[in-house]
Amino acid sequence: MRSIEIVLVLCGVLQLLTLMFRTRKASRAAGLVGVAGAGALAAHLIFEGCRWQMAIPYALTLTGILIVILGRSQGENGRKVWKALRFLGYGTGCLLLVGSALLASAMPVLRMPEPEGAYAVGTETFHLVDGEREETFTEEPDDKRELMVQIWYPAQLAHPEGNRVSLFPEDRQLFKAYAKAYAAEMNLPAFLLDYWKYFQTNSYSRTPIASSGKPFPLVLISHGEGTGRLLHVSQAENLASHGYIVVAVDHTYSTLATAFPDGRVSGYTVRNGGTVEDVFDRAERVGAVWTQDIAYVIRSLEKMDGGDFGGGFQGRIDMERIGMLGHSFGGATAFRAVNDIPNIRAGINMDGTLYGIQDRDGMNKPFLFLESEDFLTWKIKLEQGEVTDPAILKRLSAELATIDRAVNHGGTMIAVEGASHYNFTDLQLFTEMLDLTGMTGPIKGNRGARLVNDYVLDFFDKHLKGTGNGELLKGPSPQYPEVKFP
Repeated sequence: MRSIEIVLVLCGVLQLLTLMFRTRKASRAAGLVGVAGAGALAAHLIFEGCRWQMAIPYALTLTGILIVILGRSQGENGRKVWKALRFLGYGTGCLLLVGSALLASAMPVLRMPEPEGAYAVGTETFHLVDGEREETFTEEPDDKRELMVQIWYPAQLAHPEGNRVSLFPEDRQLFKAYAKAYAAEMNLPAFLLDYWKYFQTNSYSRTPIASSGKPFPLVLISHGEGTGRLLHVSQAENLASHGYIVVAVDHTYSTLATAFPDGRVSGYTVRNGGTVEDVFDRAERVGAVWTQDIAYVIRSLEKMDGGDFGGGFQGRIDMERIGMLGHSFGGATAFRAVNDIPNIRAGINMDGTLYGIQDRDGMNKPFLFLESEDFLTWKIKLEQGEVTDPAILKRLSAELATIDRAVNHGGTMIAVEGASHYNFTDLQLFTEMLDLTGMTGPIKGNRGARLVNDYVLDFFDKHLKGTGNGELLKGPSPQYPEVKFP
């Protein structure tokens, strides 16, 4: 909960307690607490903004003040009835107030974990149009492939607190489009996610890039299907704070929502389905587009490093030291892109089922497979002969064989006990209640984010910067006992 919200809840509790008694001192105290509650409510609305989880404290604050006013005007005839109503109201109010406080704590206003590197973090967003590539995900013949990309970079100076960038678009209509898309995917009414508009990052817009004797290495991020770049902000910020330029791509029509500068918002229209073979055939087609997206973004960054686009990136991006990080379908795309694009030197797949591996068996670049506990369970079932579906058996066996070959060529595979699929995204930070849905595992969100960030940083420091020995990648660590090397 935010600080003034806590004060508001405490004022509500004190108000209920003081109003239980009809002594003159209690009445005077109730009046003082009512004034304090009103002040806290005003400060909360001005400085923090309202959210639906706090509806009960709002109502109790206003009701408490009303009770004080009405209580003083009551005559003797109405005191008995008023007393019964007061105690009934107090009991109900206490229960609702506790429930509201628990709900506000379980669904907090998110502030991304502070990056641990030496640099402040700047960010810019760019709209790219590949004029030479037809858009195959729409029916309009003249459509070209459009992408929104966000860049995080080591910043020279931090700005005042008020200039930090919000996670979601600040424009009200654009935010509603995002909230509606995410709520629909989770089968929730959109108003329940309205408080997401307060989510804050640790990044600053339009701040100069940090000075350095040499350009910063580059890491590309590819999201999973039906999510988007906004679920990888803490990973991007942490890398940028350690001296990386990080670029996350929204793969248009495969995100829940992507906002363009002219106000258009694309949705998740390229969905999967059908048999196992249908899913993998479609993955081949969509994955080819995503890999082309990555190649196009790299070409665009080469132009940016050469002085195009502005933003002060000229000569600051090391196009010779490029890594790629991806989650789910984006992780599988990272495996494909590292194979297919020569100037990507190393990559990480976070819990992504591989596709298009028939001609990509000879991975000879550094690669990390960062898997969930669910993957480890499937692997054990396969080894014990418990997987009997022929299509799944064929695909899973081929994937494990590909991973084994990559590991034999210097790669690494690890699995995280207690982690489920979305523990490799920032969604694990939104609310711990996701554990109840199975989207995240029992590992705590902040713990999961810290673990992922440390292993990602350790990998890229070794293979892009050459400044570390990859200590976490060598074997089990007492720092992270939940990480297994199967």
